[in-house]
Amino acid sequence: MTTMNDHAGSAASAAETIDHNVRAAGEQLAGAAGQAQHMAHQQLDRLADRIRAKPIQSTGIAAGIGFVLALLARR
Repeated sequence: MTTMNDHAGSAASAAETIDHNVRAAGEQLAGAAGQAQHMAHQQLDRLADRIRAKPIQSTGIAAGIGFVLALLARR
């Protein structure tokens, strides 16, 4: 036979488990966000290096992309 104390204890235990899991998920999410931010900074640095190495080619590519986007925006 279960008592009210048994139910209260299991509810508290479940709440602690949920709290622990939520905190662990939050820590994992923060770690993944930090890693994604680091990777984005690395890619931006690589892009900046490529633009510095070939500025004319980079300008041409950017102009071409702008032209295509302008054509698509008209539709």
